[in-house]
Amino acid sequence: MAEDRELITKYGKPMRYDRNFRGPEWRNRSCTDVPCLLIFFLFLGGWGFIAQYAVRNGDLNKLVVPTDSFNRKCGIDSSVLDKKYLFFFDLGKCIDPVVPLTGCPTQQVCVESCPTQTFIWDRMKNKLPLAELKKRMICLSDIDRNNLHTLDDMQKAIDQERCARWYVKSAPFLNRCMWEFSPQICELIPSFLLPRNRRESNGSRNSSLVLGETRNLLDALMDDNSNLMEMRLEALALTAIPEPSVSSKQQPVEEPIQCRRRTEQAETIKQKVRQADTHLAKLVGNMVAHFYNGTHDAQQLGEEIVEDIMNSWYIVLMALMCTLVASLILIALMRWFAAPILWISVLGVLVGLSMGIYYSIKQYRFWRETATVPNHSINLEAAVKNIFQEANTWLYLTIFLSISLVVILLLVIILRTRINIAIALTKEGSKAVSSIISTVFFPIFSWILFILAVTYAVAVGLYLGTIGNPSFRMIRQLDPNSNTGVSNENCKCSGQASEYQVGGRCDPQIFELNCFVNFDQHIPCRQTSCSFAEIEHPPFVTWSICYNVFGFFWLTFFIAAFSDMVLALTFATWYWTFKKREVPYFTLGRAFRQTIFYHLGTLAFGSLILAVCRMIRVALEYIDSKLKKYDNSVTRAILCCMKCFFWLLETFLRFLNRNAYIMCAIHGKNFCASAKDAFNLVMRNFLRVIAVDKVTDFLFFLSKILLTAAAGVGTYYFVVNNPQLIQLHYNAVPVTIVVLAAFIMTTVFFGVYSMAVDTLFLCFLEDCERNDGSPEKPFYMSKQLMRILGKKNKLTRQSS
Repeated sequence: MAEDRELITKYGKPMRYDRNFRGPEWRNRSCTDVPCLLIFFLFLGGWGFIAQYAVRNGDLNKLVVPTDSFNRKCGIDSSVLDKKYLFFFDLGKCIDPVVPLTGCPTQQVCVESCPTQTFIWDRMKNKLPLAELKKRMICLSDIDRNNLHTLDDMQKAIDQERCARWYVKSAPFLNRCMWEFSPQICELIPSFLLPRNRRESNGSRNSSLVLGETRNLLDALMDDNSNLMEMRLEALALTAIPEPSVSSKQQPVEEPIQCRRRTEQAETIKQKVRQADTHLAKLVGNMVAHFYNGTHDAQQLGEEIVEDIMNSWYIVLMALMCTLVASLILIALMRWFAAPILWISVLGVLVGLSMGIYYSIKQYRFWRETATVPNHSINLEAAVKNIFQEANTWLYLTIFLSISLVVILLLVIILRTRINIAIALTKEGSKAVSSIISTVFFPIFSWILFILAVTYAVAVGLYLGTIGNPSFRMIRQLDPNSNTGVSNENCKCSGQASEYQVGGRCDPQIFELNCFVNFDQHIPCRQTSCSFAEIEHPPFVTWSICYNVFGFFWLTFFIAAFSDMVLALTFATWYWTFKKREVPYFTLGRAFRQTIFYHLGTLAFGSLILAVCRMIRVALEYIDSKLKKYDNSVTRAILCCMKCFFWLLETFLRFLNRNAYIMCAIHGKNFCASAKDAFNLVMRNFLRVIAVDKVTDFLFFLSKILLTAAAGVGTYYFVVNNPQLIQLHYNAVPVTIVVLAAFIMTTVFFGVYSMAVDTLFLCFLEDCERNDGSPEKPFYMSKQLMRILGKKNKLTRQSS
């Protein structure tokens, strides 16, 4: 083609070539975009200053202040100023993986202190006097507790879940009452759940367990069998015996929790508890329960799944190791099988579309001649059946498949030469990756940097979010029995709170002293409170939060750019080495060093542009959330257009940056010059770019599917045909894990392969325009590429 045989001078002045250019030689490089690198370092220094300011002035405890069932912040809101601990009626219900999303489905109330003894209503109601029972009762409000005058009142309040039916002696953890166990109760706990580390003994009769151990104990003690639960709770109550106190003069010593095992009285309970679920099984069971009929069956299914995971871990590990080896082998074999795989796949797509057209026409004729009555059931299955019983549905599907078949067929015919170039470049990429195998594992380094950046940004953001003064609003609590849905309590304020009104600002302490339902009897407001609304940040903190968000975007884009630049330098060095056998050792290390010494400024420049674009998109989302209450169609249309435009802009900038880094790797120019050269080069070879990009994407997708399917099928047949090695409840458990992990692994490997092909493609375009095959300017491309383009070197040297 003409564009391959002569220099094209579109898009500006004719290109000037350096006759002595021989690829990305590090000795001829200089630092690029130094001012932007200095700005980046100054930005990181400012970010560090904000981080130390946030840590010094922030308090993460503000983020974990508990909230009760009435949306009151314990120890902060007016009605619970002296109640800073949160008590759960049934803490066992909080062991659910969806609790962080949906909340714990049990009543929660703020209390002055966590219970110091175990209480079980069903076992103690006939053993303790009425006054003692009332004293031990924990209810949603003081009103509920004051209304308890008889056993019937207590039973009714418990049945209505206004008071707790039972609870275990607890200790505060993050201001939440978590179960606390005495050493005697350890005999009811499986040995593998006992804490292994030594604890400080402060002279008390009990030792508090950390959160993770508490969760395990909850898992061990909770069971669907109500009778067994009552036996356990009764045992807890009976074994909570005070121990001898330690003298105040005695220094605290470290000693492990001792468990005294009784062999007769609690043997049955011990056996049952030892068969209790592990924490992982509990989580899996609760998760399955949301999609499975029956809690007990779901819990059993969760146990079996966890058991299968624990029994098949080595099989999963072996399968992933085989997938790793198979990925490397496939990348190496791609140089020979890229063309057959692609053309067979294209043929398969064309045949599949033809069969789909035939089937659609057949169904169209059938339903056109068949009279049917729509299914009037209101469900998804009925709606789907009605759609596929419509003749027009199959007609539209036939038209769509026919157009797709014609378009794909024409593209294959028109772009066949460029598809051959894409296949040849894929083979070249296979050679490059195979000869520099360390590039496959380089993304691990980028992941580590990315995780550190995310952790840093999130930590700084959390600390910044806690700096400021709390803002309180006077609100009425929700009341489902009221016509308006909220309480109609007539709460009146006087004195310093005389100007307080519902929805306005307030101060909890002033509210408690000056707001009453009845001033004469000083009856406090119960259903109206001065509640925490938000933390009002000073202007400096607000700007610091924006600074932190922008820093997160800039740093993460910088890390991604660093990875692209190192790989681009590595593969560009491979391409521009005339004799591939002479590729320098430690090419990846040399590229790493060149990137750090010369091109960090270019990376900072490119990532800065992306960060600004992403920040604008975030600002548009924030503006959209603020303007939703106005419900203005014009505003929504403008914002929608702006969001779409900046999304397209960011996508284009990502593509341009990637090619700019490759051009910078080749020539060592700054970002703007590299981006300009990359854009002009791509536009001069637009059809080639489209063909290569789509063909390689299709090839890589097929390769990932092939490896993932092979890993899953191989694991399944191994498990089925070797029952003597492993016995599983569900063969699908290890197969599913292997399939997911294998797809992630192959995605990482072929991501590096994709970068290799993109780099070699731009190098190939540069080679076509820069060189003519003469002894002074020989082609660096492979013989296959020269054969496709009808070119050859006038030298007798080998080029591949």
